[in-house]
Amino acid sequence: MSITDMQALSELQRDALREVANIGAAHAATALSLMTGTKIMISVPTITVAPLAELAPLISRSNEQIALVPMEMSGGLSGHTILAFPLVTAHRLASLMLMREVSPDEALSELEASALTEAGNILAGAYMTALSEFMKMRLMPSPPSLNVGPAREVLADTAWATGHTGGFVFCVETEFMIDQTDCSLPGYFLLLPDAGSLGAMLTAVRVA
Repeated sequence: MSITDMQALSELQRDALREVANIGAAHAATALSLMTGTKIMISVPTITVAPLAELAPLISRSNEQIALVPMEMSGGLSGHTILAFPLVTAHRLASLMLMREVSPDEALSELEASALTEAGNILAGAYMTALSEFMKMRLMPSPPSLNVGPAREVLADTAWATGHTGGFVFCVETEFMIDQTDCSLPGYFLLLPDAGSLGAMLTAVRVA
């Protein structure tokens, strides 16, 4: 199966990948709890398969600013991963990381951006660890970076930078809910496998 066939995945294949998403989200929630000293729970993840540039309305309905933490993936699979947040989530996550209030009305400071990048690194790493264990493949991430800007613009720029201008990607949407509060943090883990890696990924989950 080529990367352009991803929308034609069978229900069995989607179920297998949804299980990987569940495991990854649980790992990410545990990692976030350890980072912040706060109990974090998760919603049931949902999976969307679409071109990267078309995910902007899902992440930000009004083309508002979002934060992306992209990383290159190598090892058993090659491609890229992206952790994406609406900007309000990014500010709340930076607040949790730094254990102080971060104003949602101001641009992220260098310290806040660094904390958010590290959070994205650890959360994306948690997803990749789950994927690696489930598929019995070694996956290695590159150092993370942080991109902030209007959703359509930063996703289009990232698609160009990663070479995924026409291919489909997996988008795992999860709500991270903070215990004993009404605060939830929507987050999106995007998996952009290179064309040659998709078949290997589906074979590894025994549904190819």
